[in-house]
Amino acid sequence: MTQYTELGSWRAGRVLVAAAPLAGLLAAGAPAVAAAPPVLAGLTIAPSSVTVGAGTQVVATATNTTGAPLDASMGVNVPATFSVTGVSGTASCTPRNLTRLVYCGVQALPPGATATLTFTATPKTTGTFTFQSYARILYATDNSLATATLTVS
Repeated sequence: MTQYTELGSWRAGRVLVAAAPLAGLLAAGAPAVAAAPPVLAGLTIAPSSVTVGAGTQVVATATNTTGAPLDASMGVNVPATFSVTGVSGTASCTPRNLTRLVYCGVQALPPGATATLTFTATPKTTGTFTFQSYARILYATDNSLATATLTVS
């Protein structure tokens, strides 16, 4: 028998959560597994070590982990001391370059498909820099995040 517990109001309605009998599953030794976000972010920087003035390729991805097409939003936060050139995208991603943020929307990303956002980042100073990408369902606020580090000498 499933029991329901009222957790309170959320916007105009009530959220009801089924209190499933998890004790039997945990006692049986089944590991707890976190659910994958509906849109999974990825980020790579290659090469991961460059000199000042040498460009590196940044590739961000957004993968639909659901069983249905969805509209997604994806982007990369770029450190302030970089210039960005050669921005391109796949899977209907038409990128916008706002200097510190490169982003795009993807319409009807099929189940299991991946959209890609690619650009060249050129450092203007030395240091170690962290880039962060996000991916989410369009107009949602539950981001999936990915990070990558670039060392500049």
